[in-house]
Order: sequence, then structure tokens, then C-alpha cells
Amino acid sequence: MLAASKSDTIAKDSIQTHFRTCSICEASCGIVIQHNGEQVVSIKPDKEDVLSQGHICPKAVALQDLHTDPARLKHPVLKVGKDWQRISWDEAFSLVADNVHHIQSQYGSHAMGLYVGNPTAHNHGALLMLMPFIMALNTRSRFSATSCDQLPHMLAAMKMFGHHGMFQIPDLNRTHYFLMFGANPIASGGSVMTAPNIQGRFKGIRSRGGKVVLFDPRRTETAEKVDEHLFIKPGTDALVLMAMIHVLFRDRKVRFGKLAQYIEGVE
Repeated sequence: MLAASKSDTIAKDSIQTHFRTCSICEASCGIVIQHNGEQVVSIKPDKEDVLSQGHICPKAVALQDLHTDPARLKHPVLKVGKDWQRISWDEAFSLVADNVHHIQSQYGSHAMGLYVGNPTAHNHGALLMLMPFIMALNTRSRFSATSCDQLPHMLAAMKMFGHHGMFQIPDLNRTHYFLMFGANPIASGGSVMTAPNIQGRFKGIRSRGGKVVLFDPRRTETAEKVDEHLFIKPGTDALVLMAMIHVLFRDRKVRFGKLAQYIEGVE
């Protein structure tokens, strides 16, 4: 669960210090882990991490609770009657493969449902092997955190730039006016922006004389931290955006400059 961000390992007596990256969410904050053998002594923010700059949230501190949780499974188990029995990895893989084959043979490939969630997206092994596994299952019954998190963003990227992964990332460190529609980065850690310490970045915008504005029908965690929160009727986001675009063109505020040769369909 802890991906390496620095290669340094410093041994002092029996305490070892490791510099890692928290993989619980997309913010990817730098952390400093001290441990004595299997015992985690402390998890603190890495003040020298260039991305998070000394910021972490309670999830990172709680990583040791996940590691030491007595209910954490460290080996496969099989339910026999009312009890769970430990089985080998070979048995587990064979059992899963047999059941997948049986279900899809009897009910069709789409009868097999697949859910992928965080922090799978931050695991190198999963990133390498997940797509071949999904393709092998050949099921359209696929669900993930992406379904309610970023699919509209991905669709817009594909339609505008030709690929669903070509996200346009705002330059928060130089932004002077930050406008959000329905986003809640205080809760998400800056989803699709990878922006740890988003409150600190809001303060940075204000320190440059800037402003943070949110359109959202709900008073979210982010709504409490912005300069202006504009309530909007649910489902009218597109209408508001089109009205803004209309005003920009009407008042001749749009200047394509060097980009004009790459833009189609403006009319």
C-alpha cells in the first residue's frame, strides 16, 4: 500500500525511517514512516516532499491501523458451512477460475460483474495487469469509482482532445481565478488534479489577489472554504456554462490567437 517516493532508508539503533507516498487517494502525499521491525512507531508528513509540502490527512496517519488490523486477511479463506477455512493460493486461484468459467458458460460473459476502486489505480501491479484481466473477462458489467468521479471529465477530454486520458490540469500554483462546478476537492484531495493540501492552494490563490468560486446546489466541505458559493438548480450546469460562453462571444472577449488553426466548429 505504500509506494516508494525516495530510496533513502536510515537506520538509527533499531528504528528505521522510510520515505514513502501515501496511496490511499489521488493526492499522493509524501509521508515519513518510522518502524521497529513489524511495529510502526509513527507516520508523519514529509516536509520536503515537492508535491504535498508537509501536508497529510488522517487517512495517511491511519495506514498503520490498516496494516495491524486483526481482521486484515493475509491469506485466502474458503467458507465451509458456517466457518472460514484457510486454503492455499493455488487452491484459491483454481477455485476462482473454475467459478468464472462456470458462470460465464452458463449465463454469458456479461453475467460476471467487475468493480475496481481506489487505491487500485495507485498500484503499479494493478495498473500493469488489470486491463489484460478485464479484457480476458470480456464483460460489459464493469463498475468503478470512476463511474461517479470522473467519467464526464474523461468523455470531454476524448471529444475535445482525442483521448480520454488527456485531462486538462489547472495550474493551481499560478491561478488567479479558480471556478469550480460541482467539485469538492476539500473532500477528494483534488480529484484528477492530484493536489494535496488544497486549502493551502486556495490560500495561495488569495495571496496573489485571486478568487475561488464554486457553483454547487449543495453546501459541501469545499463550499465553506471558497470566496463565493453560488447555488444552482441541479441539472442546469450545462445551461449556465452555455450562457457564459454566449456572453463571452457576444461581448467579443474570445481571442483564439495562435490556437485558431486548430479549432473547428466555432460557428
